[in-house]
Amino acid sequence: MSDYSLQSSIRFCQQFTRSAKSNFVPAFSLLPVAKREAMEIFYAYTRFTDDLVDQPDIDPQSGTIIPTSTRRKLQKLNQWVAVLEATLGSLNGTKPTIADAEHETAFQDLEQQFPGCNGLKLLPALKMIVSRFNIPREPLFHLIDGVESDIEPREFETFEQCADYCHQVATSVGFVSLAIWGTTEPLFSNPVVRAAKACGIAFQWTNILRDLVEDYRNNRIYLPKNELQRYGLTVNQFGSLLDRKSWNEQKKKPKNLSDYDQYAFHEMLQRMETFEENWNKLLQIQFERCEIYYTNAAPLYQLISRDSRRVFGLMWSRYYNLFRKIKNNPLRIVHGRVQLSRFQKLRLLFFWKFLSGKQIKK
Repeated sequence: MSDYSLQSSIRFCQQFTRSAKSNFVPAFSLLPVAKREAMEIFYAYTRFTDDLVDQPDIDPQSGTIIPTSTRRKLQKLNQWVAVLEATLGSLNGTKPTIADAEHETAFQDLEQQFPGCNGLKLLPALKMIVSRFNIPREPLFHLIDGVESDIEPREFETFEQCADYCHQVATSVGFVSLAIWGTTEPLFSNPVVRAAKACGIAFQWTNILRDLVEDYRNNRIYLPKNELQRYGLTVNQFGSLLDRKSWNEQKKKPKNLSDYDQYAFHEMLQRMETFEENWNKLLQIQFERCEIYYTNAAPLYQLISRDSRRVFGLMWSRYYNLFRKIKNNPLRIVHGRVQLSRFQKLRLLFFWKFLSGKQIKK
């Protein structure tokens, strides 16, 4: 039987979080010790949930990778939901079967009931912080809904549908983080909810803009389909515009001029120029929208408990600087994954650790 003591679970979460080498783990150092520990535990939960569908299965005998089918991914997520309900209770009011985070025998019983579920090791720590910080269960389950919705290739018809997705995968994380950090107004009061939802969309929309190429290659287009259509772009044209190398090759005159039709070639160039103009207009709409959400998210800084404001300030600043980097040079997104430099990250960390003021600024 595995060790399900609370201290062992906390260590497991901390090791899992630190091994992920996320850009945001250093930000947790800006928090008081108890809140820092809670964020490491919560991050382990979010990362494990993502990995359930992002990481392939490994054959225990040979150590080789086993292709993971859609059915298998859904099975793993459904098992994870069942485990969480046994630990925390379900959203429909069913009580948890495990009463206390230090009830090792109960977690060992879960191991027999759900063999092969590696996430069981983080559950005692997760249950502890849910109780200690009065974390609502809904966001924890909504995150799983968001991960599940990414399993199948998808398109969104409208921005409203995109926003719902952002709330599942990003705002849900925000609400749990806010429960840990503490807020000057009740967690689900109107000012906090408005700013938290704006923040979730701003952060996730930045991720969507940054990952347009990678997501398209995985048959995922998160930009609203009706906006693509408004600017006269089909899905195939959208993909071609992302592949700038191929797009630029098409603009060159053919080496074999025997089949060269000057008028047809000129007409094609005009059509491609129109596509590019529409593409730039489409991106401009996304940038303007994202800028508004960052503005509406900024008041969240003053709504967070004083001892935790700096961690939010650092996260907001990192995302906003990444967004500005994309906005100032949109072609960056087709040449590789846009990131802040190591120097930029260290400069922001230094600022928020030693020089941070009373509010976040653009």
